[in-house]
Amino acid sequence: VGALYDWTGVPDSVRGEPFEPPPLALVARLTVAGVPLTLRREVAYRIRDQAMGEIRRPLFVTSVFDVSVSPDLVVWPIDATAGAQRRFTIAVTNRARAASSARVSVAVPRGWAPVAAETLVFAREDETRLVSVAVTPPAAVQPGVYAARATATDPAGARAEGALAVIDYPHIRPRPVVHASTAEIRVARIALPPLVRVGYVRGASDRVPEALAGVGVPVDLLTPDTLARGDLSRYDAIVIGSRAYETDTALVANNARILDYARAGGRMIVQYQQYQFIQSNFAPYPLTIARPHDRVTDETAPVTPLDPRSPVFQFPNAIGPADWEGWVQERGLYFAHDWDSTYVPVLETHDPGEAPLKGGLLVAPLGKGVYVYTGLSFFRQLPAGVPGAYRLFANLLGLGSRRAGT
Repeated sequence: VGALYDWTGVPDSVRGEPFEPPPLALVARLTVAGVPLTLRREVAYRIRDQAMGEIRRPLFVTSVFDVSVSPDLVVWPIDATAGAQRRFTIAVTNRARAASSARVSVAVPRGWAPVAAETLVFAREDETRLVSVAVTPPAAVQPGVYAARATATDPAGARAEGALAVIDYPHIRPRPVVHASTAEIRVARIALPPLVRVGYVRGASDRVPEALAGVGVPVDLLTPDTLARGDLSRYDAIVIGSRAYETDTALVANNARILDYARAGGRMIVQYQQYQFIQSNFAPYPLTIARPHDRVTDETAPVTPLDPRSPVFQFPNAIGPADWEGWVQERGLYFAHDWDSTYVPVLETHDPGEAPLKGGLLVAPLGKGVYVYTGLSFFRQLPAGVPGAYRLFANLLGLGSRRAGT
């Protein structure tokens, strides 16, 4: 919910209205049959479309420049920050109706290495230019949330921040949204187990591979050819993305090969799947998912380790209460409901007033290797930059190693 009902800075006169007042309106005052009337109409842009007829578009007011920063969220492991730097791309679009120039500057947190300003020259309206900048933290940077903010200044001294985006579909009124020209940097203590290569099968709308790569995990996306004929023993772990068994036919066809990889000593981590996964018996041991499925919708719901000494909570990161803070939208979904005794549940969580659920993270020995099924919503937490989720996932990648145990 967050800022859904945040009316900060909104005048009382328009609070609760479906839309904000238009930036430009025409007010006409007239008298009809001796009665004074006032008419107020929004000034809109009108066009004629041969298929749709008359189309009215609202007016939007832009700054002299649109400024955006990419990536806009970075998780930065504190152990990798000493002397390190990250590069960000700043895109500046000229919204003036003529040639112009912009002085691009980046404000960084106190104590961080300053970023030199750069000048961009535009030949025409709506031209976009890019500049790459390096951001470097101090050697003694502490865990926390930091920000780097980009601004563009024109020759007259007008400053611009943010970029205007328009949400536009045929069935709704176009809506303007301004995205801040800020990169959020989350510095956290995230230790990784020894990893040379991690295979990943991307799931539905899955941004976890990029999130893992961003903190130093050596991720390889597994192609259909690799799943069918490649040497899987090269991988320290193979991760299956959420709902991948519904979207990747090569995974379905070669699931037995990945299980054999785990039996030979590999680590296989399966993120949440739906009923096809259960019905097709893709897991190495029986498990079920309830209808409706077990889930925890309260992202702040308490999480209790069932065995605090489990390697899941010990190596290479000691998982504690702080690691369950800042989760977004939910704890997880499609938890296992019943499972074979070979699986070991390692945590319990539940929504307020609901029954305890222990099927959110199951770990099982599989031959010489390890098999994990988890309904925890890593697919949401990692792209959202939740440090505790990174720390826990790093521990799963290390399961079965000599230091972690099983």
